[in-house]
Amino acid sequence: MSAVPSSIAPDVHGAPSGSPKLAPRAAAYFVLIALVTGAATFPLLSRLGTHSRGWTTFVVLAVIAAVAQLFVVRTPRNQSYHTTIVFLIPAAMLLPPELVALVGVIQHIPEWLKHRYAWYIETFNVCNWTLSMLAAYACFHGVMQLTPGDHVDFALAGFAAAAAIVGVNHLLMAPMLHLARGHSMRESGLFSYQSLSTDVVLAMLGVALAVLWSTNPWLIPFAVAPLLLIHRSLSVPQLQEEARVDAKTGLFNARHFAAALNEELLRAERFERPLSLVMADLDLLRDINNTYGHLAGDAVLQGIAEVFRSHLRHYDVPARFGGEEFAILLPETPPEQAFEIAERIRRTVAARAYDVETSSEPIHATVSIGVAGFPRDGSDANELIHQADLAVYRAKLQGRNRVLDASSEPLLMPEKRQGRLIAVPEDGDHVVPLPPQVESMPEQERRHPRPHAMNGPRFLSLSRRLAVFVGIISAIGLAASTLGAIYGQSTDWIGLVALVALVGAGQALALEVDDGSISVSAVGSIAGAALFGVRAALALAITIAAVEWSARRSPFHYVVFNVGTLSLSSLAAAGVFAAGKFLVPGGSDKYVFVVAGIAAGATYFMVNMSLLSAVVAIEGHERWTAVFKERFAWLATHYLVYGFIAGVISVGYESANIWALAVFAVPLLLMRKTQEAYLRHTQRSAQKLRAAAETIQTQNVSLEHANKLLKERSTAAMQSLSATVDARDAYTAGHSRRVQQLALAIGRELGLSQAELDLLGHAALFHDIGKLAIPDAILLKPASLTSEEWELMQRHADEGARIIDRLGFLNDAVPAIRHHHERFDGTGYPDGLRGEEIPLGARIIHVADALDSMLTTRIYRAARPASEALDELRRASGSQFCPRCVAALERILPIEGMDEDDKRPRVLVAS
Repeated sequence: MSAVPSSIAPDVHGAPSGSPKLAPRAAAYFVLIALVTGAATFPLLSRLGTHSRGWTTFVVLAVIAAVAQLFVVRTPRNQSYHTTIVFLIPAAMLLPPELVALVGVIQHIPEWLKHRYAWYIETFNVCNWTLSMLAAYACFHGVMQLTPGDHVDFALAGFAAAAAIVGVNHLLMAPMLHLARGHSMRESGLFSYQSLSTDVVLAMLGVALAVLWSTNPWLIPFAVAPLLLIHRSLSVPQLQEEARVDAKTGLFNARHFAAALNEELLRAERFERPLSLVMADLDLLRDINNTYGHLAGDAVLQGIAEVFRSHLRHYDVPARFGGEEFAILLPETPPEQAFEIAERIRRTVAARAYDVETSSEPIHATVSIGVAGFPRDGSDANELIHQADLAVYRAKLQGRNRVLDASSEPLLMPEKRQGRLIAVPEDGDHVVPLPPQVESMPEQERRHPRPHAMNGPRFLSLSRRLAVFVGIISAIGLAASTLGAIYGQSTDWIGLVALVALVGAGQALALEVDDGSISVSAVGSIAGAALFGVRAALALAITIAAVEWSARRSPFHYVVFNVGTLSLSSLAAAGVFAAGKFLVPGGSDKYVFVVAGIAAGATYFMVNMSLLSAVVAIEGHERWTAVFKERFAWLATHYLVYGFIAGVISVGYESANIWALAVFAVPLLLMRKTQEAYLRHTQRSAQKLRAAAETIQTQNVSLEHANKLLKERSTAAMQSLSATVDARDAYTAGHSRRVQQLALAIGRELGLSQAELDLLGHAALFHDIGKLAIPDAILLKPASLTSEEWELMQRHADEGARIIDRLGFLNDAVPAIRHHHERFDGTGYPDGLRGEEIPLGARIIHVADALDSMLTTRIYRAARPASEALDELRRASGSQFCPRCVAALERILPIEGMDEDDKRPRVLVAS
């Protein structure tokens, strides 16, 4: 198909679409085409080997066609154009039908290795081309048989073949594009003049190539050279499309929009028809980029573009005007109707959720939209854009996420701009921002961490030791397998090709896991060692390594190492089978092959996994035995079974020949399906666990935030209660705060950590909170307390400890509160602790409390000068107060820094 839309895989951007499944009707059509292709080709393929002519022509044309298939031109209509048809027409005209049936397969192998399209896409393309080429073969030879063999009739037969290959290809492709992609006949462009004429011309060039091949093959380069220019000319429509389309969103770009706007304005003015312009601006794109990353912003832009396409008519012109700015040209549309369209777009954008990898939950976005109409709001392009832009600006000033008409109201600047939009509701325009007192979650807690891909171990970073080992293994494996391919005794080339194809298909269907892949291709490798001996090792190793490379794009040295290890494994298995034949000669070959198959499977496993274990051990500086046991030993039973199956395949091959491979391919396919079902179930379970973990993480963050707020509010409540205690006595107002400042200053001087200072600050602030339980008659009594009253007063320390203990999060501050009236000599209360038995925090608070009490005027006595207070602390040091704490207080409290008005030090809060 040269320029024929042969592939249903790529989209506008050329990305493979391997994951989506076919719709039921498309799947039914696919099965029908596959069955027809199988019925047409199986009788032909069974004749392979009975014809020896044409192999050279087949190899040359098939290889050139496969290379040409890689040079593709994409179109905006989900089509791909190739020059491959130039080489397919000569194949249909010059080759026997059994070789013609193989060209379509060879043609698509390099393309699949490069792009890895979904299996049903490549299979349909192979079937399509195979049927098209067989139709061309039938038409060419039919015309040649009906007419004499002169040059005119050869030309007529060639034209018939060209028409047949183009017609059948298009007729088969059209239903698939309609059923799978929803393209109508007209939308697909399959039967447009441009498509048909280009294909027919290239097919006719293929007829000329066939003539040159038959007369003088050395003239073929002169016929092929123009294909370069033809390929470049096929890219012109794509380049034209790219010149007017924004690559990120798929909408038109600003340049094309300006041209379309000027053209539509002239038409609207000439015929006095309405025209409207819509300008839209994505709200807070910078916040999305800063929070979730620029890829998330791109995903939102693309999602908004999809909304535009789904809500606009085919003659409307949506464009990306700037970074987050969009413009929509609505011909034949008055402003009132344009306003309704814009409002539908706004609601859809606000309701849509955008899944991005950097957020555990879908994110939302909004747009602000302005509408201007011709000729009401402007008579030229600049004026219309300006008026619509002003409407967008007003919409943003009024809270975003709304549509405004250009003439609905004058532009008013608000005195104070509203706050940031907090949330986007499902219905309505917007919600009022939360009041300033309620803070949103901190950025570091709110943002979801970017997911990191779990990469497997880097086996081949080519350290010196590893490079030597890899080089030796690769050289030995390649040399030994090359010698085996040259001097091997097997001449069953068709069987070898069939087995190589089976192994390649098995590796292509390998199931991807985190650190590698699971495939049944080892069965084919062991079977090849049994059937074809050492001659099969190199071909099978290269096939497996090439298919593996196409899936993972591994470095070259990795591929070479794989070829070496797989070759050595296959050669070892072949040696086991040869030894079995030598040890047990005669008519018991069947039993020998089955038993030898098990031994060959074990040998294949040991050679392959031992070399891989050695690589991992060298790279990771681990023990070889530990690596083997941990990573590969569990596969031993699998390879024993693989060897048994390979032995049975070799026995069946002696009876059923090549059909034995097809018979045993079915159980292997079922085995693969079982593995796939198990992996999918495991992956779904893992996804559920990850989702549950993310939910738990989100809930933990919410709980931590709630706990933090609860602590802050509980602490604030306790501070209010502490201030209430101080306020009960006008003389002691602010006492708890002053004790806290003094205690912290002493604690810093003693070298406490920040965590210890935090606890000390809370304990000092709440040290007297137990006095809430003391009646005013006792607390404010101007005379001396009786023994009963003093006993009740002493309970305030224990009661304060109970109150704080109930909070839960200040448990570590409870001992300092409970024991802040203990004396250093053991005569204090409530427990009579002495010396270092008293918590350090309690000793610090005791000193700070005593100092502030002496410096404060009480109802029963006046305040004492600071020098006398310090003298009193010194005299009681060692008996009532901790000597260390008193000494620390002296160092931070110079006497000369006293305020003569309140007699309190100015350096109470000094650190």
